[in-house]
Amino acid sequence: MKVKKEDIKYVVNWSAKKIRREEIISKKFVKYLNEKEVHKLIKEEDTQLGIISERDIIDWLEKEKNIGLWNDKIQNHICEQIIKDDDDYFVGCEYEDFKGGYFFVASLWKMKQGDNLIILEHYH
Repeated sequence: MKVKKEDIKYVVNWSAKKIRREEIISKKFVKYLNEKEVHKLIKEEDTQLGIISERDIIDWLEKEKNIGLWNDKIQNHICEQIIKDDDDYFVGCEYEDFKGGYFFVASLWKMKQGDNLIILEHYH
């Protein structure tokens, strides 16, 4: 995959004395997903999972671990109450609606090479 110059951003972290390169891997948000859609996509081999738990940092998961993660943490923890208001979306779920007091908001993205990307926003 060839990355265009405008798709790369450099970020300076002064406290850590580091410059980090960020690349855009997707510009195509498809939709928010319900639990059945997440399960179906996770079973496909071309689906990449990423979990966001704080500060919009994505923790990438190995595709081989998708089903195990589904069984252990994701199943029965997908918030399906996503409310659209004009051009914005709001989460309509409450922590107490889910066993363990956590849930995920799942969204589908298309990566540049065509693979599916599910971003799981972890609310806990």
